[in-house]
Amino acid sequence: MLELPTIFLICGLLILAGMVILPIFFGAPWHPLMPGTIRRILRFADVGPGETVCDLGCGEGRVLITAAKEFSARAIGVEIDPLKVLLARLLTRINGVDARVNIVRGNLFDFDPGSADVLYLYLTHQAMDKLFPEILKKLKPSVRIVSYRFCLRGMTPEKVSEDKTLFLYQLDKGYKNNSYY
Repeated sequence: MLELPTIFLICGLLILAGMVILPIFFGAPWHPLMPGTIRRILRFADVGPGETVCDLGCGEGRVLITAAKEFSARAIGVEIDPLKVLLARLLTRINGVDARVNIVRGNLFDFDPGSADVLYLYLTHQAMDKLFPEILKKLKPSVRIVSYRFCLRGMTPEKVSEDKTLFLYQLDKGYKNNSYY
């Protein structure tokens, strides 16, 4: 017969395994980034004070927390895993940025990132192929899309990091105002 602490340990390991393995099949790898990598991503995207950063598949929300805390941005993220949503909300409160960071539980394919100035993506090619080009209709003309490790097929990045792990895309859907023909 298993002792109670052993049962709790096994349950905890099964939950952790589910948090790490299951998202791979739904298009978003769970790969917590180092704080320096998060800062590098946000600097690469040129996030400024007052801008809104959106993270599709935000996990525990560390990119959003860093954007709010260190770059004075507003942030919104969507995550399907209820455990990660709870953890993300707890971490925003602990870090004192819960007034500027909103974590939504939901599916990234149904989420409207239309308020984003910067859209951050760390998704597989399969997930991005499913997301694009439909998502482009929802985005502001001025949005900057920064993708970590996976480029967007059919789009040419404005900027690529030296190590070829960051891709920045600038939408150019604007209209010419005050033009006379």
